[in-house]
Amino acid sequence: MMFKGPQLWVKPFNILLGGSIVILLMFIPTTSIYSQNGDIQSNNDISLNSNLTKSEQLQNLGLYAVYQQLEMEITKIMEIAYQSMNLTNSFGNFPGVNLTTDMQQKYRGIPSDLDVEKRNEAKNLLADNPSLLFVGMNFPNGDTYFSEPYYPSQANSSVSNYGYRDHIIGAQESKQPYLSNVISAASTGKPIAVLATPIFSDKTTNSTLVGMLALGINFTHFNEIIKSNSDNNETRILLLDNNGTEISDSPSNNKITESLDGLQSFKNAKGGELGSMIENFNGRNMTISYAPVDFAQTKWILLAISSDK
Repeated sequence: MMFKGPQLWVKPFNILLGGSIVILLMFIPTTSIYSQNGDIQSNNDISLNSNLTKSEQLQNLGLYAVYQQLEMEITKIMEIAYQSMNLTNSFGNFPGVNLTTDMQQKYRGIPSDLDVEKRNEAKNLLADNPSLLFVGMNFPNGDTYFSEPYYPSQANSSVSNYGYRDHIIGAQESKQPYLSNVISAASTGKPIAVLATPIFSDKTTNSTLVGMLALGINFTHFNEIIKSNSDNNETRILLLDNNGTEISDSPSNNKITESLDGLQSFKNAKGGELGSMIENFNGRNMTISYAPVDFAQTKWILLAISSDK
């Protein structure tokens, strides 16, 4: 889509003067999409029909298929989180073994052969949900109880307490599942996100917080989803966290080097909007379609960037 610059809209007005009809032409400049230096501005929304459903708008933006797959994976993760909150799995029975100082120092939690029931349930979840990188449990203060897979998630961790992490603090304060932005894993140093879910002693409103379920998000799996929905090298699809940090990226010959959190399309999606616009990005006019993807208390941002021809 190419814009040719500002235009004039001519509107006629008929008025009666001295018995004669006089036609006045009022020239009204359309809103310029160009800045004074000729660069295309970042507020050029390509209008979407507000009468369309969300699914129809996503179809028009070319984001429907990838959005649906992302939403399906996130729904599965959130179901696991709420099952723990509702005490419908073994994680609700917490803890099963007393954690000692010696265990913390040697194993960064309980040894691999203790509380086998929870460990086995964690292993089953990992086998059934490729979107998960690890499943762990922490005490309210952030001390690790266990994590699966034991290696490297628990045995190779550089710390035994995660009380400083935003997802632990957020779950404590909100009493709801809380997703971190992209962070570095203490066990591998690789970028991850973690969903922390509070576990209470029972279902009553005054129940006591006894622990946290920690679900590590597997970026490799989400990257496969993004890549499988990129059918050409002309469009680059990216999945970002709420800070604009990259989670997944489709193949592209047009490597993007600028930060993405400054894009108006990113800001619009972060505000809950979906749409398409043209922005001057990396020295080129690019068409960017965008949509927010709800995840726990936050949003991931989906962008599709292509050349404006």
